[in-house]
This record gives sequence, structure tokens and C-alpha cells, in this order.
Amino acid sequence: MKAVTTSTSMAECPLRRNRHWLALAGPSGFAALVFRSHADRWRRRALFYERHRDYFPRLASGRFVERCHELETAYRGLAHVLFTLQPQIEWVPVRAVISRIK
Repeated sequence: MKAVTTSTSMAECPLRRNRHWLALAGPSGFAALVFRSHADRWRRRALFYERHRDYFPRLASGRFVERCHELETAYRGLAHVLFTLQPQIEWVPVRAVISRIK
């Protein structure tokens, strides 16, 4: 018989682990993820208008970019509050009811 060599290959995980992985379980984690994505969107919008100030002079020099930054910080604050929110688990004694059918 021929000698067969098998090797296990290591593949990188394309998903990066979130350090708040436990907070993502449940509706508050999903809401925090949504708020964080909205904050990133407002940041990108403000950077776009600041970068292209020559093409959009009224938007870049007006209150719009400031408001984008304000909304970014507000959404980041909401996401931070929801990520650090600890779930409250309260154990309640339950009396088991057993019905016997004869």
C-alpha cells in the first residue's frame, strides 16, 4: 500500500470577532448594531462633504456638516449605552403541575 499523508489546512475566519459578542444576542444588541451603522453613515456623509468642499460650498460651510457630526456622536452614544447594558435575569420559582390521566 502507498503511504498516504493527510494534512489539515487552516483557513482564516473572514468574520472578525466582536469584543461585545455577548451583547449582540437579543434585541438590544441588534439595535446597538443598527445605531452604530447609522453613526458610521453620518460620519462618512460629513467626511464626504468636507472632502468635496469645492463642489458643495453651501453644504460644507453651513450647519449641515456640524449636524452630521452631532448625529454621529448621538448614535454612537446610543450604541455604547446599549452595548454596555447588562441583561437582568431574575429567577422565579415555578410550581410544576402534573396531571395524571387514568
